[in-house]
Amino acid sequence: MKDKVYLFGPFFGEVSWEYFQFAPYAIHLKKNETRSKLVVCTRPERFDLYGQYADILVPMRLKSDHTLKQNAFRLEGDDPILYTKMAYIFFAKYKKLFGGQVEHYIPDMSSLRYNLKWQFPRGKMDYNFIPRLLNHQYIHRVMNTENVVIVDKEYRCKTSKYNIITIDELVKTVNKVIDNNKISYLGCLIEILKCAKFTISDLKSDVGRLSILLKIPLIYPNRQLTDDTVNLLNPLKTKIIDCETVEEGIDIYENNI
Repeated sequence: MKDKVYLFGPFFGEVSWEYFQFAPYAIHLKKNETRSKLVVCTRPERFDLYGQYADILVPMRLKSDHTLKQNAFRLEGDDPILYTKMAYIFFAKYKKLFGGQVEHYIPDMSSLRYNLKWQFPRGKMDYNFIPRLLNHQYIHRVMNTENVVIVDKEYRCKTSKYNIITIDELVKTVNKVIDNNKISYLGCLIEILKCAKFTISDLKSDVGRLSILLKIPLIYPNRQLTDDTVNLLNPLKTKIIDCETVEEGIDIYENNI
């Protein structure tokens, strides 16, 4: 009997919808059936959301990507027939290659469902992203990953207690080698976040959102969080420190370690 094959994509929508509601389901299926094959079609800069779990990564490139707005699971104004055609070509190619038991997962992007968050089982999401190996090797070669704190663009942190890495610094470092086929900004961001003691960011940023999905505590200055926001964006109940200033947040973190 041939092993099961899971096809995921093509994925057209927002990156946050991909790492909250799509990629984690692919990871869950792969980890629960380790002999299965996972084949993913997405933008190359997002390959590392699937990283070492994927057996095959298929680049999706659209001429409309720079002209149309990504909205939830879809691109606004894109031709739904194009998506259906691309999805069918992807399915047909790998069905022919593997035969056997092939299951294909794509979001429903119809007008009534494209912004429905939980099209895939909420209780079967695994957020333990593991980027491709070269991302791990590069980050640990060029950056000091001991006692790290990641600071997003709009915040400042002055302390000698921690090794502060700003997102601007990370972008500058990664841009020297980025090619998406092997190393991506997203892959390097995930790798450095996994080394962090905590991050200083907010929940509108990929930094803050990925931080809590990776179970890295988040200091969230100058914001008032509602229970609805926290429940929606923090499925793992990661520690979020809602505070007035960065300094106050660090004090709260250190007093509760």
